[in-house]
Amino acid sequence: MRRLLLAGLTIVLACSSGDVKEKAAKPHHTVVRDEPPPDQEPSVTTAPNFASVAAGYDHSCGVSEHAELFCWGRNDQGQLGDSTTDERELPVPVGEGMQWRAVAVGGSHSCALTVDGATYCWGSSVSGQLGSDTLGSLSSPTRLLKVPAFVKISAGESHSCAITADGKLYCWGENEHGELGQSRFSKSGVATPVAPQLTWATVSAGSHDSCAITTDGKLYCWGLNNGGALGVESGDACESDGEPEECALPLRQPVDSLRFTTVATGTNHSCAITTAGVLYCWGSNDRGQLGSGFREPLAPTPVMGDARYTVVSAGRAFTCALTTAGVVQCWGADDEGQLAGRAADATVPAPVAGTTRFVTLSSGETHSCALSTDHIVYCWGSNANGQLGTGAHKRSFEPTRLMFGK
Repeated sequence: MRRLLLAGLTIVLACSSGDVKEKAAKPHHTVVRDEPPPDQEPSVTTAPNFASVAAGYDHSCGVSEHAELFCWGRNDQGQLGDSTTDERELPVPVGEGMQWRAVAVGGSHSCALTVDGATYCWGSSVSGQLGSDTLGSLSSPTRLLKVPAFVKISAGESHSCAITADGKLYCWGENEHGELGQSRFSKSGVATPVAPQLTWATVSAGSHDSCAITTDGKLYCWGLNNGGALGVESGDACESDGEPEECALPLRQPVDSLRFTTVATGTNHSCAITTAGVLYCWGSNDRGQLGSGFREPLAPTPVMGDARYTVVSAGRAFTCALTTAGVVQCWGADDEGQLAGRAADATVPAPVAGTTRFVTLSSGETHSCALSTDHIVYCWGSNANGQLGTGAHKRSFEPTRLMFGK
């Protein structure tokens, strides 16, 4: 996210091309809630029921229960897919008349799967993240050609990954740091198999790295190891050309005895949930995003507390996760309201504001969206580009219901 990611289908988020430029560390202090003047809010109504939601850097998308696709937020690269580059503070339909099953939102691009297995991408295409050799950007869904039918997809900052029904993993886009899991460091607009000898269950494309889990629960990561994002402390196992290390091929995590069900990659940290529901995080920890109670970078370590989790999502220096009871907990940076109820950075998990119960969630650069048990989308955090879908630009410090224009 330099503007961030993350990303995710699932994921999250997050992605950029060129040299990696780290943001200056922000001072740790209590956030002052100095709200901007009220926006001139348009006439709005409640949204339809949703089946899934995905948050990217500065835009969000969701699939309704009727297989309709909607996106909202930043649109300078056509990442909303509505054939314009106009920012949208309320959801707009994408690919009207088409039937969608899943959507993934990255840095400045989006990808989605139709119910019949076709893959479409749109937005920025400077690194091949749309699965084509087209340079520049595309503002409407464009079908990927010569690819198999995918059942899962994830969009990172400038690359994308997807999995077929028989567990084959493909990635495409930026590969300067080994994001595509190939033995070479060159971007590709062609979907290329990753470790075809393995059978994959899920994948998360991150900022400059990727992590995936095999069908037998083994966790692998590859790409840029900035801040220990790959879960390894030494460059001995990576293709090292100075610091930080880069791993061009999938690297097995050091927690060999554990088996995982889901993984999420943020900017410089990642998290994964074991089959027992225990959440492990690793990588950078300057804002407390690992949930360890400390701020030192760590190898894979359980988060504090005795909660058991089903979903996790990682953004820029913060993490949110869903407990088995349907409660969203967040920790890490809170300068834009990412923690939804905390007044400052936090190093341990705590529930977001309100009593709403959720079934899934997704985090972008500095905002998150979650789907409630009654299929309503709620978002919170930064809203500078309308990514909360409230019809305004006012950030939110609590889960706020997605709205539609009348």
